[in-house]
Amino acid sequence: MATQFVTRLAGLIDEKNTVLCIGLDPALPEQRKSQAIPQRYLNGEDENGGRLAFCLDIIDKTKAFCSVFKPNQQYIAGFTAKDHLELTSAIRKAGTISILDYKLNDIGDTMESALFHISRWGYDAITFNPFLGNMEKAVNIAHGISPQIGLIVLTLTSNPEAIKYQKEAFINKKPVYQDIALDVKRHDADGCVVGATGHITEDEMRMVRTIIGEDKVLLIPGIGAQKGDPLKAMRAGGKLLLMNVGREIIYSDNPHTKAEEYSKLFNDVRKHIDKSVL
Repeated sequence: MATQFVTRLAGLIDEKNTVLCIGLDPALPEQRKSQAIPQRYLNGEDENGGRLAFCLDIIDKTKAFCSVFKPNQQYIAGFTAKDHLELTSAIRKAGTISILDYKLNDIGDTMESALFHISRWGYDAITFNPFLGNMEKAVNIAHGISPQIGLIVLTLTSNPEAIKYQKEAFINKKPVYQDIALDVKRHDADGCVVGATGHITEDEMRMVRTIIGEDKVLLIPGIGAQKGDPLKAMRAGGKLLLMNVGREIIYSDNPHTKAEEYSKLFNDVRKHIDKSVL
């Protein structure tokens, strides 16, 4: 049975007819030479104000073509509660859902503290790091908050190090990623993060979907800047998935047009897959 978050997400995907999730990664110009927020957002603003203004502008320009915005905590570190609330309010008013890419984990009391604040900031869901354990505790806390917070679990990630830690390492005679997927099913978390990059095969993605069932979401990063294969991901991922694109949209010359292109691409792939099944 689908969780509250997944039920709401599935309805929104159908309503807006898009599986696009836009990653909000507002890098400061001092961080790197390319793919950083333009200086004009920082003129007369503090760093928080500039990063927030950039995110709000991206939301306004792209909201018609996505179902979800995914701010990354590593890029919005330093945001005040007021900043977070302004961001989540804008996402909500745009008719979209927010996932805070937080990669939460710690002992129970510490997770409870984090989720207390994340709930007050207004986020609909977060990402969760299972490698310290405590998934059941995290799900119980997140789903015990009103309104519930969705928990999407790092399972088979887009970074190359996933080969060593998630595929070649074993728990109970299974690759780690499969054991994580079993825990997602067992503890009724809301879904899995599964990358679309080259070191992840279509069969591995399909295995995760088979384990967790059709009533949980797959959040799929690695499309765009990381050159992941959307056809592979969507063929293996089932119907309930989110295709995340960040830098290729938010740092493009025209985020509106780029978001529209990606949304159309994913819909065309979905139609192709549906026809091939008939």
